[in-house]
Amino acid sequence: MTRKISSGLTRRQVLLLTVLFVADVTLLAAGLTIVREPAPVSAVPSGPSQASCQSIGAQLLAGRGLAGTARLDADGALRFELSGKDVSGNSVPRAGEVAWDALAVAPALPAAGCGPYPFVRVDVPDPAGQAGSRLLVELNWIDLRAWAKHELDDGELATRVKIVPYAQPEAIRP
Repeated sequence: MTRKISSGLTRRQVLLLTVLFVADVTLLAAGLTIVREPAPVSAVPSGPSQASCQSIGAQLLAGRGLAGTARLDADGALRFELSGKDVSGNSVPRAGEVAWDALAVAPALPAAGCGPYPFVRVDVPDPAGQAGSRLLVELNWIDLRAWAKHELDDGELATRVKIVPYAQPEAIRP
């Protein structure tokens, strides 16, 4: 028969409560130690910097024979700005059509660790050839990716493209 301790608990119950109390205190101390330690710094390198991604974008354009730059707009969209010339410096006969070539390189950027971007914009000289006139071709990234995966055909993609003509301001001369 088990002997009762003054508060009505048996010796076995007191021993069990003592063990549980020690386990609780140990777990609380371990939890506080874990919470107070700084988060470990990841040894995995982060993706390319914005400047590297812009450089990669320009290289992809050059691979298609297009002269231009790549940059990020304030809203996070990727912008290819094409000069209207090829990499040799010759004028491109159909400057408006090179926008499609530029759009075709954008889906390759995530494989290089860049993007995805909310939108892709291609800024090209106006095909009508008016000085200072340009076209801004904009496409949602999801639609562009679907096109690259052949889930959308050229016609379907063309209906989703937004084209905005604008006049580029002339440089101020002193």
